[in-house]
Amino acid sequence: MKKLVILVAFIATSMATFTSCEDLFNNDDEKDTLYVKFENDPSSAYTITNIQIRSRGKVDAENQPIGEWSSNLLGTGETLSPGAHTFFTLEIPSGEWAEYRLGVNNGNGTEVMLYDQPNYDGMADLPITHWGGDDRTVSVLVTFDNDTQTITVNGWSDWVGIDE
Repeated sequence: MKKLVILVAFIATSMATFTSCEDLFNNDDEKDTLYVKFENDPSSAYTITNIQIRSRGKVDAENQPIGEWSSNLLGTGETLSPGAHTFFTLEIPSGEWAEYRLGVNNGNGTEVMLYDQPNYDGMADLPITHWGGDDRTVSVLVTFDNDTQTITVNGWSDWVGIDE
């Protein structure tokens, strides 16, 4: 009888543990959208004219992009000069991420998509992540690389919360 009571107690505890773990991964309160403050670092040398994203899904070493690149997230005529920022809401479920790519004004009024430049050796797979919270601040530093003679992403950051 004592062994039966211990077995029942063990099963009840195990079921409660499994239910709690399941609740951690199947939270109905998780949002499918992410509110983003996107800023062009004050030290950038270029004005951003185009921001495009595409989903990468859940974090996984074998993860490949999902879908196509979006259209420009900036409104018609909207640009981000160095130090400027904008806000937008992205369809990125909690626990997933997206990557972005940029276009800038080359200083002569021509838009240059960074990834399209010959010899471009800048950062790729620039992340916007949705974990740790439903608000995000993303910052990017765009400079000229004398070695490759290209406009390049020289630095970026992505953190939870909206930086004031």
